[in-house]
Amino acid sequence: MNIHISSLLQKMEDELKRAKECQQENDLKMHVAVIRSLCDVIVEPQSPAVQSSPYVQTTKKPSSDQLMLEKMMGSAGAEQYQKKEKQKHDEDGNGDSIFDF
Repeated sequence: MNIHISSLLQKMEDELKRAKECQQENDLKMHVAVIRSLCDVIVEPQSPAVQSSPYVQTTKKPSSDQLMLEKMMGSAGAEQYQKKEKQKHDEDGNGDSIFDF
């Protein structure tokens, strides 16, 4: 995705105006961080859109349950849920709940 530099500079100017009007230091830092991010977009070299790889890697397509968990909990939350799910013991019930029989 190519972003024109003039639009980035305009956004930087808008953020600078907002930063000058800030009364609180936290708000000022937030606007300066946005300006820094916009500068990084301009300064960083653009990487090619598609990089070729010397080998083909096959990946398992995530299930619809996995995709739903990631949407609801984020990827880190879904991973934690799957780890808990794998730790179930059949002889002691399904988990740590007092209602497991």
